[in-house]
Amino acid sequence: MKEKNVFLKSIGAKLTMMFLAVSIIPIAIIGTISNNSAGNALEDTAFNQLQSVGILKSDQITSFLERKFRDIIVLSKAQNTIDAFDKLKEYHDDGGATPDGPFYSESDKYKKIYKKIDPFFRGYMQEYNFDDMFFICADHGHVMYTVSKENDLGTNLSTGEYRNSGLAKLWEKIVKEKKPAMVDFTLYAPSNENASFIGAPVFNKKNELIAVLALQFSTNRINQIMQEKTGLGETGETYLVGDDYFMRSDSRFDTKSSILVKKVETESVKAGLKNESGTNIVEDYRGVDVLSYYSSLGLKEKFGTDFEWIIIAEIDKSEAFEVVNNLRNQIIVFAIIIAIIIAIVALLFSKMFTKPIIQLKKASEFLADGDLTKEIVVDRSDEIGSLASSFKIMQTNLRNQIKEITEGVNVLSSSSSEIMTMVAQLASTTAETATSISETTSTVEEVKQTAEVSNQKAMEVSESAQKISEISLEGNKSIQETIEGMNKIKQQMESIAAIVIQLSEKSHTIGEIATTVNDLSEQSNLLAVNASIEAAKAGEQGKGFSVVAQEIKNLAERSKESTVQIRSILADIQKEISSAVMATEQGGKVIDSALNLSSTANEVITTLAASVEQASQANLQIAASSQQQLVGMDQITSAMENINEASVQASSSTKQTEESITQLSQLGENLMKIMNKYTLK
Repeated sequence: MKEKNVFLKSIGAKLTMMFLAVSIIPIAIIGTISNNSAGNALEDTAFNQLQSVGILKSDQITSFLERKFRDIIVLSKAQNTIDAFDKLKEYHDDGGATPDGPFYSESDKYKKIYKKIDPFFRGYMQEYNFDDMFFICADHGHVMYTVSKENDLGTNLSTGEYRNSGLAKLWEKIVKEKKPAMVDFTLYAPSNENASFIGAPVFNKKNELIAVLALQFSTNRINQIMQEKTGLGETGETYLVGDDYFMRSDSRFDTKSSILVKKVETESVKAGLKNESGTNIVEDYRGVDVLSYYSSLGLKEKFGTDFEWIIIAEIDKSEAFEVVNNLRNQIIVFAIIIAIIIAIVALLFSKMFTKPIIQLKKASEFLADGDLTKEIVVDRSDEIGSLASSFKIMQTNLRNQIKEITEGVNVLSSSSSEIMTMVAQLASTTAETATSISETTSTVEEVKQTAEVSNQKAMEVSESAQKISEISLEGNKSIQETIEGMNKIKQQMESIAAIVIQLSEKSHTIGEIATTVNDLSEQSNLLAVNASIEAAKAGEQGKGFSVVAQEIKNLAERSKESTVQIRSILADIQKEISSAVMATEQGGKVIDSALNLSSTANEVITTLAASVEQASQANLQIAASSQQQLVGMDQITSAMENINEASVQASSSTKQTEESITQLSQLGENLMKIMNKYTLK
């Protein structure tokens, strides 16, 4: 216990502990703050990335549906569609169907009509990648034409076996509302796959509803959009969920189709069905903790549907926070390494600082014991070196003074013996005694001069300490100016972040323009197809028109390709903008860390200035002690003058002389005992 207390009282131990505290505590605080800040920043980045992907996929899905609606509307108004219906209507009214029965599609007359109208619709379907196309009479629900010619051709959607199918629901909705419509995915028996249908009414010149034109598209295109993994890492995915909680796109983690099979009833889906959008951390349909973004596609508002789809974008929490965990481990390792380095440096520094002090302490102990033979070896040029030099000077002076005092004591002792044996020669001996006293007075005067020199050196050390304190104050001022400069840099970084955000908004506007250009190219392509068909009908006379139509189609394709390139470039720009925002935020955090380190340095300099001030006060105390010694030497000088007066008086009184001699003899013996305590060789 005693050794422990001695260790804690040691200057070296205190310096080591101070260095460790000043260095490790800020590192621990900065590490903790950095880890938390990085975790929050990465979490925000992950959520922002998910939100960006979710919004992008949502735009792609709604753009896909908008294009399909435009395609079906344009097709329903095409003259080829009106002409095809007139032929089918004529066959229908001439006995080709009964109101409650089927539509006869096996007769030779129907086959001729089918062969004539089929090239236009088949070419359209292949050009725009639909699974099938349907011509349905508005009055009875007869399926009068399909491209695929499956079991649904000729059926009656109002009374037949497919009256509860998605196609029948679409026909009823369009006939009732007389506007384009869409139905949700359901299993369609004729094609034996999950399918969704969109359709548009067909009107005659009198604006009377005469038929319903319907298109069937499967899940392939939607799956292509949803399963594209850019920006989702290794475990991310996006998928659609209907208002019955069943998937409307396939999961990337299942080998079999998940549509209308996999039920997803997570908090994100529930919130999306409440027409909310946002992000949270949930357990997904696989039982895995994920970062999740959710939003409604708004199909009811945009397309007038009676159903809704929710888009979900998710990534595993373990992958999203992998960087945070690695960063935390790196910070811990870095902190341990820094702590070890600081401990070593602190030990070396404290040893370098305390070694000369220990040497001076030992020298002082030897001086206290009367041993003046030990040499003081401190090779330093700082204040401690100056103090050691003063100790050396004081040791040398003490040696000289002790030698002189010893000699004086020997002389005094010899004189006293002679006086004791030769009282008769008192007068002459008194003169000799006065001479000895005069020599002693000179010696005391020299001691006084030495004390004055020591006092002057102590004052010089005190002035040096004052200068160091002023320099520390100037260092503190420089640190303050550094902190102000860091704050200005931080403001500039915030301005850069604002500019980057404006650039992101402008790139989004460019993306909207590119979408419009793409739509125009698709409509031009459609017109080119129609023109090609018309040119084919015109025969030789339409060849020139066919060439023009082909050029228009080529121009539309190039426009479409350019739009795709523009979107790709915009996606890259968005990624770079996100990277710039994150880099700006990281730069702001680095500046905040630098400000914290500058504040810590300011505190260290302030502490150093206080320590220097304490050393200055100690030196002032030393100077005061030297001054007291000087006063003491003055008193000794006065005493020697009194002794000289006593010697003069001794000539008038032998008795007094004998008493004085006796006292001097005793004094000589006492001084000799004191001198014997000092070792000079």
